[in-house]
Amino acid sequence: MRFAIILFSIFFSLSMVSSSNAGAASRTYLVNGIASAVPFIGYGMRNLKKKIRGAKLFSYLTSGEGKAVARSIVKDAAARYANDPDIKINLIGISYGANMVTQIASSLAAKGVNVNYLGIIEGGKMSALRSNVQKADNFTCTNSDCTAGKVYVAGGNSVTVLKTFSIKSSHIPLANNAQVHSRVVAQIR
Repeated sequence: MRFAIILFSIFFSLSMVSSSNAGAASRTYLVNGIASAVPFIGYGMRNLKKKIRGAKLFSYLTSGEGKAVARSIVKDAAARYANDPDIKINLIGISYGANMVTQIASSLAAKGVNVNYLGIIEGGKMSALRSNVQKADNFTCTNSDCTAGKVYVAGGNSVTVLKTFSIKSSHIPLANNAQVHSRVVAQIR
């Protein structure tokens, strides 16, 4: 009996260390699109947030507010990276938010900050991916309201692993797609 209690204590202690380290070693930013503060528009990223412990979700109404969001993410991510260069920075965005996460990744490259994962969901005008991005997924949809924008790797970047996915969906619902959520959750680890 005493042996079982000792084993349980050791197991419990190890699991607590493991789970606390797992949460401290990453930061995930979810960036919704324009007008995403409206409940029936930004629901997909809100649902994704529920699946990612500690993720920070940004919703807003206008592009001006979006630019302020981008500045705050760059500032926060750079500070976290300066404090812990092993931290995994993850950026996921939809629509205008997808454009923003590619620009945020470029801003972070200029500051020497690495990005573990970049999830791009139905973006339009996106920045090319620089070598500070380890892996990226470009999700597009097939319906008539889709932008089907493709992101590209910047010249000279032989580091970033870019995968593309075309999914039968509409623009806004793509952020709530089970396949997208499953892939994003798997990639941020």
